[in-house]
Amino acid sequence: MDELEKEKKEGLSWDYLADVLPKKEEIGSKYQIPSWGLGTSLFSSVAKAVIEELGPDKGEALLKKAIEEFDRARGRRIAGIVEGLGEPLTLKNWFIYGDMDPRNSNPQPIDIVNGDYLMKTGECVLWNTAGEFGLRDFSQFFCKYADEAVLEGYNPDIKLIKNYRYQTGKDHCLFRFITKESNK
Repeated sequence: MDELEKEKKEGLSWDYLADVLPKKEEIGSKYQIPSWGLGTSLFSSVAKAVIEELGPDKGEALLKKAIEEFDRARGRRIAGIVEGLGEPLTLKNWFIYGDMDPRNSNPQPIDIVNGDYLMKTGECVLWNTAGEFGLRDFSQFFCKYADEAVLEGYNPDIKLIKNYRYQTGKDHCLFRFITKESNK
């Protein structure tokens, strides 16, 4: 009798399950989706359903509204933390107290040009995981609207210029954060 037949006939026992933890340790995270990947895959699935149900224009408008509302609230939350600590709403404090786990997108500072901070994002859990589920075209809606909205909620004086991989076809995204008034 194979294991599936055994489970169906006899159910589970501690002896039968004894090798779960050792096997789990042996394979590590090989088959796991990074935590943010599950959320972004869910988002991409919802985005696909919204676009299919409402059509491209109405669907994208609804996604934009929801993403911006969510991310402005995220930005306000981060601002509340920073202000609660008696700190100013600077880009530097955004980097310190922001809520994104850097393991989600592997951001790398690449330069400061005329006072603007340039950052390159190589590995991206959203992009990669959505691709594994065949939803990459729908993941871009999050990218398209989230970043400006979260900064707007945090400090609307910080401006952002972005070049996303889905727009450029490159293997990375570029972000230019602008705080210097003469550069805006």
